[in-house]
Amino acid sequence: MVKGILLIVLLIGVVIFFWFGRDYPSAEFVECLRREGVVIYGSSVCPLCRELEREYGGYDNISSIYLDCGKGSKEEIERCREEMKGEYVPEVQIGGELFEGWGSPENLSQETGCEL
Repeated sequence: MVKGILLIVLLIGVVIFFWFGRDYPSAEFVECLRREGVVIYGSSVCPLCRELEREYGGYDNISSIYLDCGKGSKEEIERCREEMKGEYVPEVQIGGELFEGWGSPENLSQETGCEL
């Protein structure tokens, strides 16, 4: 019984740590990425795209550099068709050039010089 309670308390602590204890990139960082020409093409139905969004703290935090190529607005979907270099999302471009690495904040900070 006591072990079960301790396990539950431990699990709650881990969830709280990962939910509240993680620092996400600032709005200034995302704005710097935007100025550097970073665009992330994704889709709300793509698991990898959702994971990438989570690394930035959610869609609201990266909406200025993120285009939803699946269920976005008509303008977003058309822009995806015109601009994407590859065939699959997530796709990250910097200044119109395809970025081959994972678009994590750390990788894009290193590539663009934007301070994380």
